[in-house]
Amino acid sequence: MSTATKSAIFLVISFAVTWAIVAGGWAAGLHENLQIGVYVLALSMFGPSIAAVICVFAFEKGRRSAALGLRFKPNWWWLLAWLVPVLLSAGAVALTIALSQHNYADPGAGLIAATQALSPQAADQLRNMPYLTVIVLVQSLILGALVNTVILTFSEELGWRGYLYDLWRGAGFWRYSLATGAIWGIWHAPMIYLFGHNYPDDRLLGVGLFTVFCILLSPIMTLIRDRGKSVWAAGIFHGTFNALGGLTVLMVGGAPFPWNGIVGIGGFVALALGLLVIVLLQPHKTAPTEVRSPA
Repeated sequence: MSTATKSAIFLVISFAVTWAIVAGGWAAGLHENLQIGVYVLALSMFGPSIAAVICVFAFEKGRRSAALGLRFKPNWWWLLAWLVPVLLSAGAVALTIALSQHNYADPGAGLIAATQALSPQAADQLRNMPYLTVIVLVQSLILGALVNTVILTFSEELGWRGYLYDLWRGAGFWRYSLATGAIWGIWHAPMIYLFGHNYPDDRLLGVGLFTVFCILLSPIMTLIRDRGKSVWAAGIFHGTFNALGGLTVLMVGGAPFPWNGIVGIGGFVALALGLLVIVLLQPHKTAPTEVRSPA
């Protein structure tokens, strides 16, 4: 079977599973309850991994683990997969403060303010918690990153930087990165439009903005995937990046769009600078040896 056919089947299943879960949750009114809505979105993320597993069992006999990128042999790029999202998030906060009228806010105080709107009793408990800011930072940088790494490796990344990487990476660094970024962004569309994911007050605009966001982020993740030689490296990056996303909003005082942390203007500029670094590294000159040539 050709690479094009395998790719089409993978993408159809990925979109069908994810969009069906999101649309079903919205039709059931679950988008009106933020706490339940989070679980709907979390479940919907497994569309790419479900599609990847189906495809490797159907089409990749004898090389299923390789096709998914499930190689567990850590190298220094796995550490960079954790560190780079920290640098991008810090850059997004610094740029937001530099380019706007928003100031740095203590993340512990920001968490209390955000919790106050949902549960005043829980907010009071947070006020009485010693070293809250330290706890928030450690939880995001270590515990949140670890938990998100496992979840996102076996939900999104098993598909995007696992099976699709195996199918498309042979076409070249930039072709794979930009095409995957665009598809990845569009895949988020119903989450943003129906549930307000990342852009609750600017949903239609948010669909377009987040697609651009994913296109900017994708080459950075491809480089991590290339040099880390495993889907786990991409999972570490994605997991840490997502864990720090909410923290960037807290650290700019819960600023609204277009200054809403990593997915606001500061985040876009930080990603553009990261993309410039990728261009200077010229990764297209060195293709990973484990990726097969396109059929």
